[in-house]
Amino acid sequence: MNLSSGRQKPRIIYWLDLYLFICLLVLLPEAGQAQHTADRKREFLEMYARAYYPGRSGQIMLVPREGDFVTLNEPVSLFMHGSPWSYDANIPLLFFGSPFIHRGTYDDAAVQQDIVPTLAKLLRLPLPLTVTGRSLEKALDLSASRPRVILVVVLDGMRQDYFERYREVLPTLTRLRQDGAWFSNARVNFLPTITPLGHATIGTGADPRVHGIVVNTAFDRISGKPQSPYPDMSPRTLMALTLADLWNLETEGQAVIMGQGSIFVAVAGLVGHGRCVLNARPTILASYSTQGGWETNSECYKLPEYLKSQKSAPLWEAAHGQWMGHDIASPDAVSHSALFPKFEADALVAMIENEPVGADEVTDLLLVNLKAPDFVGHQYGPDSPEMRQTLAEQDRQLARILHALEKKAGANRFVVVITADHGMPSEPQAPRKRYFNKDIVELVHKKFDPDRAALVTHFDARNNQLFVDKSRLRELGLKLSQIKEYLEAQPFIYAAYTEDEIKNASLQ
Repeated sequence: MNLSSGRQKPRIIYWLDLYLFICLLVLLPEAGQAQHTADRKREFLEMYARAYYPGRSGQIMLVPREGDFVTLNEPVSLFMHGSPWSYDANIPLLFFGSPFIHRGTYDDAAVQQDIVPTLAKLLRLPLPLTVTGRSLEKALDLSASRPRVILVVVLDGMRQDYFERYREVLPTLTRLRQDGAWFSNARVNFLPTITPLGHATIGTGADPRVHGIVVNTAFDRISGKPQSPYPDMSPRTLMALTLADLWNLETEGQAVIMGQGSIFVAVAGLVGHGRCVLNARPTILASYSTQGGWETNSECYKLPEYLKSQKSAPLWEAAHGQWMGHDIASPDAVSHSALFPKFEADALVAMIENEPVGADEVTDLLLVNLKAPDFVGHQYGPDSPEMRQTLAEQDRQLARILHALEKKAGANRFVVVITADHGMPSEPQAPRKRYFNKDIVELVHKKFDPDRAALVTHFDARNNQLFVDKSRLRELGLKLSQIKEYLEAQPFIYAAYTEDEIKNASLQ
């Protein structure tokens, strides 16, 4: 008698078990991937919700597939940021300045909104409820007195990984990182990751849904025309006070407050409203003009006389109109070169030397957008020899700025913040590729409105948002969800959201 035969499974049971085991091996990873995708899409939805503002945001929001991007069909915009992927969203963030800053590397999650509350701690400045960030207090020594000067430098388009990739040509930034507080997990937490949003968020400490600067170009449905987020170089559309505004009021204009940037939509977000706030005094704001000099909005700000004569033309004239084989003989073209950081630094050094910076115990604020990494990145990409040369020159000019500041304010009397508004994607690798504004608009019109092509009223690749004519939508008997689902089915679109989805996420 075989006593064990009664305890053995029939052979068919073994095969069934094996089949089920194989199914689990196949299905579990797929289920895990599906959950990962769902989590990612939820995260990106929340990032868009953090930057939704009624009347200013679009009706369909897009996230290109990682490695793909949508851009403008023009030579100076071959590369375009704006996505939540690491190359666009991971940014550098460091604080430097003994004895005010504790040296070290911090792996705490940090966002642009945290800069204002951190600096407010150093200033002993109460903050309004519009501020959504938190103070990165572990990096601060609050036993010290206030610094004489705070310098905030936004390196436009400066990917976080540039600090390692181009380390050998960045001795100044490397020193600041090693001797300062470096936040290795700093990231933009809203969409799109673009210049106007980034600078206003850094300047106010508020989410874009609070400060109201939520697109690169807004669409005025009344006039039927696109417009700047700051029409007529006015700060009236900035719906929250900046640190500069608050300090201007707190010190009753005693603090020197200066802002400089190569486009107004950057520097306005840092400086804020100037004297266009009740009881505020005028602040200095210098914005690079299309004429190759510095300009301002005299209603809210002032532009020093010594800056009015500075022009960029000598840059390209000295170089015979050429840089690395590129024609740079115009105010716009020269800004897309490694010659431009010197022009920016000339202006900032002139302001430091001519204004009473660091002259007393009232902390002065210098708020700067350095644009060359972004301009060069858009045209030549983050992996180009043009970028390497530009970053090297930017680093040299930063050293010059710091030297001027130390000479004026004194050693160990100032704090420097280095960060970025966003990053920049690399050249797409097949099968990934770049798409253009018209590709998106034509795709929608060919599918939903082939007769009139009137459904999409505005699309700017920098926004990744479609502005839809709701009257035309109703005429066609369509819903936004149909457009969203069609776009999300395209191989180069990772996710799409309707305005209603964004609104609902904003309420949660």
